[in-house]
Amino acid sequence: MVNRLTILFAAMLCLCCIAVGIVPEAQADPCLMVYPDSPCAYHYDPEEYYVVGPGHPLYDPMFDRGGEVLIEINMNEIAYNVYQAPNLVGFVMDSMNQGWFTLGNVLDAVVDGFSSSPVTYANVLLVFDRIEPSWCQPTITVDGNPVMYQSGLGWYYPIGNLVVSTPTPWGNNYSDTRTVLVDWEICYGLRIYAFSDENYNLARDGEECFSAFSHDTTVPAEESTWGAIKELYSE
Repeated sequence: MVNRLTILFAAMLCLCCIAVGIVPEAQADPCLMVYPDSPCAYHYDPEEYYVVGPGHPLYDPMFDRGGEVLIEINMNEIAYNVYQAPNLVGFVMDSMNQGWFTLGNVLDAVVDGFSSSPVTYANVLLVFDRIEPSWCQPTITVDGNPVMYQSGLGWYYPIGNLVVSTPTPWGNNYSDTRTVLVDWEICYGLRIYAFSDENYNLARDGEECFSAFSHDTTVPAEESTWGAIKELYSE
């Protein structure tokens, strides 16, 4: 009797929600991290992160990059996910564009399934957007294959599923990666991000992704946020 009453109550509650226009929200397609396997600086939003130096209680020399350690504001803990990039050299405050910035138009792009629990990300799409300048039409290949284009999404390339089951060295998280060779030409810069298109509809409906930004130094363009990363590489 209890089970029947429970089922009946749940059904009535669901019908009431629908009647008043409350529809259960579908799970959003999850984003993954994309970073270059080359020297890069992470541009961070000051509303989400801050940096500390030697002498601060949260400073840890193991996570020092360029004399600073990146801390999450809400947790007051080291931003371990940002440190997934093995060649991270420093941090730049940037309220406009957040992500890993690097130089060069040929790079190994790492898609990282950093997660708090083991998971399989299905139908992962690598996406290229925020082309600089905006009117430019880039030529992009992934592992030697041309990318595709979809209105509303942009240039993209499917890389299949990503199984995440390997514990991180510091524990409490898991991480597995897929690395692809990205070669792009003609334009000044672009952004690369990835998400799991679980709906197979070529539409990202999740939160902001952790992205890689790449800049071709051989293409002349006005200085913008690239100046800060150039200074990090200079002697």
